Formats: sequence, structure tokens, C-alpha cells
Amino acid sequence: YLCQCCPIKPKEFETQAELNAHEQEKPYECAYCKNRFKNENEVEPHLNGVHLRWYSWSCSALPGYSDAFQNYPKKSNETDTCGYCGEDFPRSGSGLGVPMATDEDWEVRIRHLQEIHRFGECNHDKKFWRRDHFGQHLKNSHFATSGKWREMLENACMRDE
Repeated sequence: YLCQCCPIKPKEFETQAELNAHEQEKPYECAYCKNRFKNENEVEPHLNGVHLRWYSWSCSALPGYSDAFQNYPKKSNETDTCGYCGEDFPRSGSGLGVPMATDEDWEVRIRHLQEIHRFGECNHDKKFWRRDHFGQHLKNSHFATSGKWREMLENACMRDE
């Protein structure tokens, strides 16, 4: 008895009862490819990442260095936060009563992105169809750490398809 629920590597069973028990381990089925899943929460990421592809994430969606930094209103307006690691970078200039990042401040930020996070070094043609896969790319290729800063970076790198 050959299962139909494991399309990549179908398993063989000696009895129908064994096959039925195996199929009950994964009761949730994809409507498109008949892949099966152990729990319902696994189906939606599969659909969005494999079949529907409404969104993609890519490093190429981040147009420039400044887009890798955020300012948090809850923090003072005196720093910008790196979207990869959460490190705060001070603004040492002033303008209209609000601290501004100077050219020297930007040199420090850009050097940080290039040396620590390898900004611009990955394959810019690469698209990720699941947010969690893009998060793994950020972690493994750009040494990103988890936090609100990374969520904002992921949002900045998301595109409608």
C-alpha cells in the first residue's frame, strides 16, 4: 500500500490499516497539490509560499542605506536604529530644533552595514516567498537579530506580487 499524502517521497505500508494510520497523522490537505500537514497552521504558509505568492521579500527591495535604519517615536529623536541588529546610532547634527544625522554619522552607519551586515553583497535577484525564510536569510547572511527593528526591516523589504 503506497501513500498518496507524501508526494515527494511516498511511503509504502504492508497493510491498509498502517496506511490509514499514516494518513491520519497529517489530516490537513492542500487544495492545490494534495500535500498533507500535521496541523492546520502549516497549510496557510504552504499556500502563500508555494501556490498563491501574493508577497515576496528581497534585499533588493531596500533601495538604499538610509532605508536600513528606523527612528522609533518612543525613543528620543536623537538616534536611528539599525534594522538588522537594533544598534542605535546617534545624530550629532542639528537642524530646526531636531537632531540630524551628519555626513560623518552616515559614514559610520554605512561602514556598519557593509562590514557587519554585508549590505549589498547577497544575490539581489533572489526572492523569498515566505517571510520566515527571508528572516532566516537575514539571520544567516546578514547577521540580523530578532526584534522590532528586524520586523520593520522585513516590512520594508516586502513587495506585492
